[in-house]
This record gives sequence, structure tokens and C-alpha cells, in this order.
Amino acid sequence: MPYSEPLPPGGYPDIRWHVPPKRPSPARRKRDFLRHLLRWGSMSEAAARTGIDRRTAHRWRAEDEAFDQACRERLKWRRETILLAAMDRVRNPKTRPVLYRGRQIGHIGRANDRIVAALMWSAEIQGRAK
Repeated sequence: MPYSEPLPPGGYPDIRWHVPPKRPSPARRKRDFLRHLLRWGSMSEAAARTGIDRRTAHRWRAEDEAFDQACRERLKWRRETILLAAMDRVRNPKTRPVLYRGRQIGHIGRANDRIVAALMWSAEIQGRAK
């Protein structure tokens, strides 16, 4: 090339080549999905955070028995965790002070046991269904 200058000895310092990141393997994506499923407890949320479609996760569950069992265990653990947290809220209700003319004259403790009943009912139905 008659009109080009030779390259500098260290190359061009201000030019950076863009190398696209590699896509994670299916095994890595399944592992990430299971991690997110344990953290968030929702198939849709875990799929979105993993970067896959929800239908892909359901297809993986249908095709792979070990993956399906891992998903069931994580969903069961998440449901039990929520139930234990709700039961703790019932046992130890949050209290707030009742003030009258700048002085505390009492307190009100509120516990929502309807959520516990709903969770127990859903856990019972889930247990029967699967």
C-alpha cells in the first residue's frame, strides 16, 4: 500500500477491539436459573433474571427429570420459607404506639393471619396436586 504509514511499534493505543461475550452453556444457564429460582421463588422472575424465556424453563422441566426435581425442591423450600415468615409475623406482631396529646397511652399490635391461612391453603392444594 503506497499511501499508508507503517504501524507504530506497540500498535494503536487508542483502539480497543470489541470482543462479544460468549453465551453461557445450557448447563450454566440451568444452574443460574435454579439459583434465581431459589432466591425469587417465581419461574417467570428466575427466567427473566437468567435471560431465558419462561417457556424454555418449562421445556427444560419437561425434558429433564433431575432439573424438574431440583425446581420442585426449590419452590417447596421457598413456599415453606414464606410460610415460616408469615407465622413469625403472627407470633410476633408489629406494634405501633398510640399517642394522645404528645404522650403514649398504649400500643396497637397488628397481625395479619389471613395471609397465613391463604398460604396454608395453597400449600395444602399444591401438596395434593403434585
